[in-house]
Amino acid sequence: MADNNSYIFKTALHSGVTNSIVNGLFAWFLSSGKTHLAIYGGAGVFVDYLATTAILIFILTLIVLPMQRKKAPLNIPVNTATPSYYSTFFAYMSAYRNIAIALLLALYGLILVAPLLLVIFEIVSIFGVSELSRLYYSVAKGLLMGIVAALVVLPIIYIAFKPAVGPSTAIGDKS
Repeated sequence: MADNNSYIFKTALHSGVTNSIVNGLFAWFLSSGKTHLAIYGGAGVFVDYLATTAILIFILTLIVLPMQRKKAPLNIPVNTATPSYYSTFFAYMSAYRNIAIALLLALYGLILVAPLLLVIFEIVSIFGVSELSRLYYSVAKGLLMGIVAALVVLPIIYIAFKPAVGPSTAIGDKS
């Protein structure tokens, strides 16, 4: 089990660090010419973070899932037990096409990240902060997207590794 966790941890860590750096740098370069960015509003940081979360999870799933369907069985023994959260929230997804899995994971991501960001930004607004500097925006976006990328890789590996048992009748069915 330690080897399994090591493989999963390394994969999640690699995804998180890579996406953190890439998203932080993109945020820095795309915000050039702006000294401060509003937290709320149509072009605000809140909307940007949510959109990036959904897009990141969607694209990451479409890239990582096919790779893990080939790599995970070589690195994790077949009789490996899955964590309880997998059975509860993700096991049914393995019967769907990759695009349906990506959409479901992106929706899960939005449901989890939106309230978290609202709470964080509301706490910050208590202290009178309504804008983020370009540096804080870039660093925070890099860190948030790194955490999101690392966390979403966990269910992706299990979805790729544990095929569905029996046929599915839901939208996105592989049959």
